[in-house]
This record gives sequence, structure tokens and C-alpha cells, in this order.
Amino acid sequence: MALKKKQKELLKEKLLAERDKITNHLKEIQGESKRDFDNIGGDDVDIASLEVSQRALAKLGGREKKLLRLINHALEKFDTDDFGVCEYSGEDIPYKRLEISPWSKYTVESKEELERQEKQYRKSDDEDFDLDSDDV
Repeated sequence: MALKKKQKELLKEKLLAERDKITNHLKEIQGESKRDFDNIGGDDVDIASLEVSQRALAKLGGREKKLLRLINHALEKFDTDDFGVCEYSGEDIPYKRLEISPWSKYTVESKEELERQEKQYRKSDDEDFDLDSDDV
């Protein structure tokens, strides 16, 4: 069942709010990172601590950037009237799924199928590179 106009409006508002939240947080992280570098001392322990902190911030920022790309992709789909349609099967993504993750690109069934295919691909790729093989 296709999404109703009101459902789409609510989901778009949710996407826009999440995008603003992530954008603001990424700006915060960037500001903190710059302040940390500006205030660094010469102590090896301080430098090591800063490096660990920077890696943690980069990892967090990386996840948020990925989510931001998904959100922007979902928002673009409103322009083409494809929002809420599975990119794999072409079926409607259930509203309950979109309420939880409005940036979802796939139905649960399609996502599971894609993950099975990826797992099979990785498994066959690993089998092609067998260190115990005589081909080495």
C-alpha cells in the first residue's frame, strides 16, 4: 500500500530534523577537533590521548556522514516521487519500517536477500583465494 500524503509529510519532516541534528553534531565535532589540536601540549601522553580521541571522533563522524548520505538520498527521492519504494524489488516499503528508519532503501525481505547475496559473494571470493591450494 502506497504511503498517504500525511505519512510522507511526517517522514520528510523527520528526515529534515535528523539531517539538521547530524549536520550540527558534525560541526560540533569539527570544532572540538580543531580546539584540541590548537590546545595540544608537548607531552607524549597528551598527544597519544589526543590521537585516540581523534580516531574515536573520526569513526563517529564517519558513521554520521554515511547516515547523512542516506538521508539526503531519501530526501531526493521525494522529488522523483520514489520515496517509500524499495530500490531492489520496486515494492512499497511498509510505513512502520519507514517510521523507524525513514532513510531505508529496501524492504526487510530485499535487505535480507541482498545480505545473503553479499555473504555468498564473500564466501565464494574467499574460496577463490585458498592458501592451502596448490595454485599458490
